[in-house]
Amino acid sequence: MRDTSLLLSNAQARTNPTSTGTVSSNVLDLEQTSGAVVILTDDQLEGYMNVVLTAVAYTSGGTEGMTLEVRNADNADLATGAENIGVQDVPLAEIVAGAKFSVPFKRDIAERYVGSFLRAKSTTYTGTITVDAEFSDKPISPNDSLQKLVS
Repeated sequence: MRDTSLLLSNAQARTNPTSTGTVSSNVLDLEQTSGAVVILTDDQLEGYMNVVLTAVAYTSGGTEGMTLEVRNADNADLATGAENIGVQDVPLAEIVAGAKFSVPFKRDIAERYVGSFLRAKSTTYTGTITVDAEFSDKPISPNDSLQKLVS
């Protein structure tokens, strides 16, 4: 069973995604503290962001599909000064409920925050895409599902 701290999105609804995109509901803070002392870790990140589209409601737009991104930045919003360390484009025809994707990523010296972004490639996707996403050391297979701990 995987640690829930690696869970980025848990049934997160992304409504009408634009080309600007939206950040995952969970963003990992890689900086450690010991009392009042901040310990910068400069971790090396390597693995997969596994994504499952748990529900899809499509109305129109988004003809170019969407982009799944693993972003790393010094800001928790993962927008300002962020670097894409893993990217996968998904054609519109593959945006269906139950679809599974694995986005490989690697960053030798990481910034403080890491998380996921989902965005329309250019035109706004009118509808809602519900997403589960997690970090893992291996890609998701067609028969796997994300292992989420029950709270």
